[in-house]
Amino acid sequence: MTQATKILIVDDEPVSRLVIRGMLEDKHEISEAESGEACLAMINESIPDLLLLDVDMPGISGFEVCVTLKKNATTANLPIIFISALDTVEQRLTGFEAGADDYIIKPVVLKDLHEKVNDCLSHCREMTLAKQSASDAMAVAMEAMTVSSELGQVVQFIKDVQSIDLAENVGFAINNILLNFGMHAVSRVDTGTVVFAGCEQGSIESELLTRFADHNERILSIGIRTIIRDPHIVLLIKDMPLHDENRCGRFRDHLAVLMDIANVQLANLASRTKMLAQKQEIFTQVISLTERQIQQTSERLIAHEQHSQEIMRSMLAKLEGMLFGLGLEDDQEKKLMALADEASIKLEEDQAQNEIVNTELGEILECLYRFFNTLNEPAKHTG
Repeated sequence: MTQATKILIVDDEPVSRLVIRGMLEDKHEISEAESGEACLAMINESIPDLLLLDVDMPGISGFEVCVTLKKNATTANLPIIFISALDTVEQRLTGFEAGADDYIIKPVVLKDLHEKVNDCLSHCREMTLAKQSASDAMAVAMEAMTVSSELGQVVQFIKDVQSIDLAENVGFAINNILLNFGMHAVSRVDTGTVVFAGCEQGSIESELLTRFADHNERILSIGIRTIIRDPHIVLLIKDMPLHDENRCGRFRDHLAVLMDIANVQLANLASRTKMLAQKQEIFTQVISLTERQIQQTSERLIAHEQHSQEIMRSMLAKLEGMLFGLGLEDDQEKKLMALADEASIKLEEDQAQNEIVNTELGEILECLYRFFNTLNEPAKHTG
């Protein structure tokens, strides 16, 4: 027979405790505490499987209780769900920073409560099994694994990251090497444009990373969660191995190197992006100037063509009017008209040359457009 899970409800309002107990006691073993102080005292005697914790209480608040439990290695992995009437992004972020696993808004809805409790307990069991499996495997692997092999992975990261020219992939690269070390992480990279690796923009994790990007401290630890910040990258490690002091110390040293190398590469990418933007700006100005100059040249050619045509038409009209008064022979008149026709043909040829010049100027502008488009093409990159 499966043993009932132990759930501790902490709320200073007796009615709230009674309502939640009524929703859960048919499937779980329920105990209650009326304050943060009483909660800590009870957990000191016996650790429950899940803690349902009110936020706003006299004395020690729910946030303070959560932080206290997460800082204690014995209770760092205790799953905690906040239950509160405070429903703001700020409060939710504070709850996540404190180390809680989920957040339920009062008044509590039966379906939501059961789903979140079941999900949290299921996740906790999976994590427990995974950690047990990982612990068993690590016990064997650690015999063969040495510090030099870890350093080898760090050195390989240093080599590989220099060939990455997409900021997001730098974040994924550092996430992946931490996964090789048995830790899970998400990261935020900023090279002028902010992208996230391992989490979606708008998620609680991304909001936490963004909030810490401007934090005064470089490293912040809450229970097994650790956040490390550099100018171009913020890293959230979800499960630092606090239970193994030696490994934890080594990984902190590795992380210092990994973050520095990643930050240098991201700084290089930011510089390249800035230089490319400057080139694009300069070239945009060149194209704009060229367009204006070509437009002016085309307008002058058209004006010259129209002026020449007008002169030629005026001359022919005058010539035809004068021929009758000059008393020329027929052959003389024909020769004179032929000379005028020849001049008209040459003028038309000159006009055709103007069209060629206009076409050539247009081709020059097209070449500039094509070159500008190559500047905007995404660079080839390695993942």
